[in-house]
Amino acid sequence: MVCSIGRLYAKVNDYAEDNYYTQNQGLTNSQWYGQGAEILRLNGRVSTAEYNNAYQGLDTQGNPLRQRQSGKKYNPGRDITLSAPKSVTLLGLVKEDRTVIKAHQQAVKTTLSYIEQNCIFTRTGKGGANHLQTNNALFAVFQHDDNRNLDPQLHSHCVIFNQTQGEDGKWRSMDNRELYQQKMTIGMVYHHELGRRIQTLGYELDWNRDGTFDVRGYSQSQLREFSTRKQEIEQAVGQGANAATKARACTTTRKSKIHQAESERRELKLRWQQKAEQLEIKHPEVNYQHQQVTNLKAKSKLVIEATEIVSERQVAFPRHILIKESLRQSQGSYSLEDIEREINQNKSLVKIKDGRLTTQTAIDREKQILHLTRNSKDRYLPLANTEIAKHQAQKLGLNKVQASALEYFVTNRDGVILCQGDAGVGKTYTVKALKETISSDVNMRGLAPSASAASELSKGADINSQTLDAYLNIPIKSLPKNELIVVDEAGMISSTQMKNLLERCEQTNSRILLIGDIKQLAAVQAGSPFKLLQEKAKLPTIRIDKNVRQQNIQLKEVVDLLSTGQIRQGYEKLNEQGSIKQIPIDSLRLKAVVSNYLERDIKTQPQTLILAGTNKEKDAITKQIRQGLIEQGKLSQQSQHISILKPKDLDKFSLTQASGYEIGDVIKFGHTTARFSKDLYYRVDVIYKNTGTLTLRDSLNHKQDLELNTYKDRAVFKSETRELRCGEQMKFTRNHYQNQKKQINGQQFTVLGFDKHGQIEIKTKCKTQTVNPDALLYSDYRYVDTVHSSQGKTANYCIYAAGSGKSLTVGKESFYVAASRAKHEFKVYTASTKALGLSVEKSRGQENALSLVMKQQLNQQLSTPSREQEFKLLVAAKYLVESQGKSDLQNPQIKSFRTSDGTEIKRDRDSLTISHKGQELKFDRDNATVNNTFSINELKQQIKTRTIEMQQHLKLTRTQTHSRTISR
Repeated sequence: MVCSIGRLYAKVNDYAEDNYYTQNQGLTNSQWYGQGAEILRLNGRVSTAEYNNAYQGLDTQGNPLRQRQSGKKYNPGRDITLSAPKSVTLLGLVKEDRTVIKAHQQAVKTTLSYIEQNCIFTRTGKGGANHLQTNNALFAVFQHDDNRNLDPQLHSHCVIFNQTQGEDGKWRSMDNRELYQQKMTIGMVYHHELGRRIQTLGYELDWNRDGTFDVRGYSQSQLREFSTRKQEIEQAVGQGANAATKARACTTTRKSKIHQAESERRELKLRWQQKAEQLEIKHPEVNYQHQQVTNLKAKSKLVIEATEIVSERQVAFPRHILIKESLRQSQGSYSLEDIEREINQNKSLVKIKDGRLTTQTAIDREKQILHLTRNSKDRYLPLANTEIAKHQAQKLGLNKVQASALEYFVTNRDGVILCQGDAGVGKTYTVKALKETISSDVNMRGLAPSASAASELSKGADINSQTLDAYLNIPIKSLPKNELIVVDEAGMISSTQMKNLLERCEQTNSRILLIGDIKQLAAVQAGSPFKLLQEKAKLPTIRIDKNVRQQNIQLKEVVDLLSTGQIRQGYEKLNEQGSIKQIPIDSLRLKAVVSNYLERDIKTQPQTLILAGTNKEKDAITKQIRQGLIEQGKLSQQSQHISILKPKDLDKFSLTQASGYEIGDVIKFGHTTARFSKDLYYRVDVIYKNTGTLTLRDSLNHKQDLELNTYKDRAVFKSETRELRCGEQMKFTRNHYQNQKKQINGQQFTVLGFDKHGQIEIKTKCKTQTVNPDALLYSDYRYVDTVHSSQGKTANYCIYAAGSGKSLTVGKESFYVAASRAKHEFKVYTASTKALGLSVEKSRGQENALSLVMKQQLNQQLSTPSREQEFKLLVAAKYLVESQGKSDLQNPQIKSFRTSDGTEIKRDRDSLTISHKGQELKFDRDNATVNNTFSINELKQQIKTRTIEMQQHLKLTRTQTHSRTISR
């Protein structure tokens, strides 16, 4: 665990590294840090009195810094623990390389500075309506060398006390939400800065795909021998447990703290060294050739590539997410300050009103979508007339809403037709009616985001359908002209897909009918173009909103409330009906879900859809269901094991990193080259982390090396084993041709039996066939679906395992999808009805850049500061550089001063310049502003900090002058 945030100890002695403690000098392993400490004039070691005052919210004289809210439990602060990797611990504490300990201390300081500049907020105004950043905090840092099991473990407890000073000079309590939201970024900052500094010392590192690292030279088995706490936690919760479960286990399995005398600590270190000798550990040595990072990627390119990854799944993102991704890719090449400066100077990033960033690329893409759509308006002849449409509607039994939609489709003259259809309103049947209404000369093509949705469209509307990606991969020259393209589940299309689709249709003179629901789940990739077109394309949208799916009146009432945005009312009604079961204990809740399914009779069991919020829950439920079916005799005793392939979903960066691969992974190339065939599977045999190379073995047993920065058109899979029994319910997981037979992603099949040669008999809806086990590489169990994969499906009954209710996979869109799948019954199982109720009111949908960016911010990233604000900073900076600055030895006319937060003030005969993290404010000799790249907030913080420094220096100067006067 790199970074954890928890409660702090009430007594400073609990942070003591050993029993040695001097009342006046404070703990030997402690240090005050932060702008808050400077303001309160706390420095050096932490004493009992100082800690007690800070814990209680008092200044150094024992006076309250802020008002406490009556009736509210006092919150003294938080303990942020930063832990070095075990390999670094062995270098620093067992090998006793003091430069490594110093690197840890420097990384901790950099991390605390980052926290102070990015995570410290308070609330003011009625009900805390104003969320204000203060950029100052009070830290007490305690360095420790071991854990509760007395294993070596270098880490620092960074106690952040619950008080921060506002611009008005008043101290207030902190709002910790940003601290928790940036927890992973804080951990990344520490880990990256530590790795960068150790790399600079000359040690070789192996960077992992998540941005963590290990010092090269220690084996994993050696590191495990010094990690007994980690083993205890894994034994308590299992290796697959999530971070929250591990954190709870860390607390429940923790032994009492042991204080040791200095002599005992020396003996403990000796035992560590003896253990290292027994394990035949040879500590890595410094190699000064490794101090220089080779193959350095330019900072600008690094930030651009990091932005591409971050913006792939969301059009707007917090700045700290981009910092985290940039550091992950930097792998010690650049400092945090380098990365922040490059992000600040990146002109393609656009800051939006809530402080997040979007990209000019996203904005331009959405503008192009709107342009292509508007450009197709009134360009086509109607497909049929009103009379024909009405006749067909009556003939096919359409309801009034469906009939109105059909009439709109056939009489419309636009190139893009929009249809907003709620869940269960018969959209597919309306498309079938469209096909039967228009001339047979019109070539209709169906598209959908997923293979299962395309299959449903093909069956339900009787039109040839395929996935959108498959259509976009067809060479443009091979596409026919003048098609009518019907896109189902259009709300699940990303902005990139929509732009590419519209461009193709313009080139082929084809029309598009977009049918979907913006209230259901959006695309996994960035953007919500179907919503964008409804809101900003200035085209009418026909609506189909009469629910015809739910046959149960009570369930229909719930779904109708959800469809009209009355989420709370719909949820409460479902709960009142007794359809939401609260079972806090995970194992009991999953058991209840499984029992609900297994207790159903032979008729209703196949008509029941089970949904899970995550793949992990899905796998756990599947395992128990199969065991129950075996006990019921519905799955045979005879079994056979097969290998299947599951995508590893590596991003562009991880695809090129050795840490993204494991021995046994399978690689399939997208096209044939001189070295690799697209028709063969390649298994990873050897991984060379130091060169970024893999040795692959193909299915013909030939070996070939792959340099990971080459041949990037490849898919990477993890090979897993599945047990098959007669009666097994399976599905294909990828569109694939096997022996000239097409397998469709999502297509279901049942295992009928096995022969003596290992062949497997399976039955799809259409036919029975005998296949080789290799034909089932892209398959898996189909007892449970995720909510996302269920969109577009219908079942008589539905069971929804909603987990803790706090997951980011749970929101109003996913809950609406889950609730609207069933015709007759919908049951929900959750750990907390209250938490789930809060979660389902939140939108987890995709956003659009154009909707987020204010008009005046489209072409500018930063607001313009006022002349008055600039002058305030000039006065303070000029005083500081004149009173405390040092002259340049080579050029005495230049005087400079560097502040504790890294701001540099430089003054020469013609100008004064204030620089901080790549931003600059420059004045000429007449005090006129020459250049300013500071934002409003950053300028305000500079004014506040520099003014405080100036006032403190003035006060100190007066005191010294007064003392000299008295002495005379």
